[in-house]
Amino acid sequence: MLSLHSARARWMTGAFLLLALALTEGIYFRATTAADKEDQSLSAFMRKKLDASSKILEGITTEDSQLVVQGADALLAMSKTEIWNVLLDQDYRDFNTEFRGSVRKLRDAAEKGNFDNATLQWMDAVKSCVECHKYVRSQRPVVK
Repeated sequence: MLSLHSARARWMTGAFLLLALALTEGIYFRATTAADKEDQSLSAFMRKKLDASSKILEGITTEDSQLVVQGADALLAMSKTEIWNVLLDQDYRDFNTEFRGSVRKLRDAAEKGNFDNATLQWMDAVKSCVECHKYVRSQRPVVK
């Protein structure tokens, strides 16, 4: 037969292990949730960039300067947010400067109704996007 002291010690040990397991699961759940939220936030942000880009493309193809201006304004505003600036080095800042310049020229061309120039500026902006994304991927480890 187990002594009262031995049964109590086993009960305390079991309770301690259960508490430790619960805390570990809670910490894991919070860490996973935070990572998931960050991933969802970045994913939502990228979706907004694509939505703004779609407005620009639609505006250029239909010669709707308001759509182009709306999309350009959205991209310019987004490019100034913290989530946009994923790197802090000079090369990354240069990509951003080039991109913003192309988007501003695109916006100006659309406001003037010069859709040939707007198209060229959009091509420059897209080229800048692709080059910058390639650069970021080369600088950051891929998280899957």
